[in-house]
Amino acid sequence: MPEWHILEIDAATRLDQLLARRWELLDHRGIREMVVREAILINGQPAQNLGQWVKPTDEVRVNLPDLKPVEVPKLRSRLQLSIAHEDDAILMLDKPVGISVRRAGGSAQARRQPTVSQLLVELRPEIAHIGGVGRAGVVTTLDDDESGLILVGKTEEAYRGLRRLIKRHRAVEAYTALVEGNLRAEYTIEEPIGNYKHTRRRLRVTREGRPARTFVRPQQHYKESNRDYTLVYVRPETSRMHQIRVHLAWFGFPIVGDKVYGTKRQTVLPDRLFLHLSQVQLKHPVSGKELTVESLLPQELYSVLQYMRRPKF
Repeated sequence: MPEWHILEIDAATRLDQLLARRWELLDHRGIREMVVREAILINGQPAQNLGQWVKPTDEVRVNLPDLKPVEVPKLRSRLQLSIAHEDDAILMLDKPVGISVRRAGGSAQARRQPTVSQLLVELRPEIAHIGGVGRAGVVTTLDDDESGLILVGKTEEAYRGLRRLIKRHRAVEAYTALVEGNLRAEYTIEEPIGNYKHTRRRLRVTREGRPARTFVRPQQHYKESNRDYTLVYVRPETSRMHQIRVHLAWFGFPIVGDKVYGTKRQTVLPDRLFLHLSQVQLKHPVSGKELTVESLLPQELYSVLQYMRRPKF
């Protein structure tokens, strides 16, 4: 039978971080399962969740299971992370397409790759448990088929500060997208977004949804195979899952490469979504200084624009 252990607490900390520091083989899933089966007691009461804070005056008892080594995908040279900005408190990653941020559960390609958090742990081991076990301080997220900037806190203070900025919509995120159609003027799309036929991975504009607002402005127009396309600047002013994709498709300008909300057979860009988080503006969570970080379009997206700009005879 697994034995009960009493943990000493030096300073206030998250429960999952306390356990991960004591037992390196414990991962997020393992700790969650221990919470569910009430194998962690805090002052005699079952722990409520992984992120519960404990302090030196608390008594924490743990009924430890048999630990099996956790297999973590090794870094591959072509998946090394590109850092767009870094200081003592935060960093911004430039995520390529095809990689999951925290867990490999999306596309088949993403499931075969290490996640952004796992790559970060190998790159910066000291931040492995910032924000929670295995989270590696990652604050924002992008879908597997999106690319661009991701915010990371290197300290608990910075992580919590970044979370507050995101929650209060004080971090301005600007996306670059290529859409189908000839968009001639800037618009603010303000329509609620909710589930589509009770599915969780596909959403739609619906009266019963949650408020959502997206600003879009045309930048350049293209014509290819007698079809119109527009390169647009997009700024979501709320944070809803698939917000940009849903709003633009509902507005009549689906994003190129979007097989869920747009044209399923897209010859211009069949392998990925033309959506890139290209700029983040925010007030630094520690220094308070204004910070703007930019990310260039990845080569596979830039090549599409170059192809469409070619002389046509």
